[in-house]
Amino acid sequence: MRSSKEMYEEVAERCSAYDYDCKDQKNGQYKNSYPSKSCLNCIHFSDEEYCRLDLYDPIAHNLNRES
Repeated sequence: MRSSKEMYEEVAERCSAYDYDCKDQKNGQYKNSYPSKSCLNCIHFSDEEYCRLDLYDPIAHNLNRES
């Protein structure tokens, strides 16, 4: 895991492009529950834990500056 679970959640909370991936990739069915926001369940986040929109790093950087 590139970052902590908490950091992925904080970044997703502040991301204007966050979009929950409601489709189960294994069987193509829609998921029934909506977990808390996290980069890990965003459609823009790759399996390699990389934001395809390049938004993760700037948001994380701003979070670190706030603390």
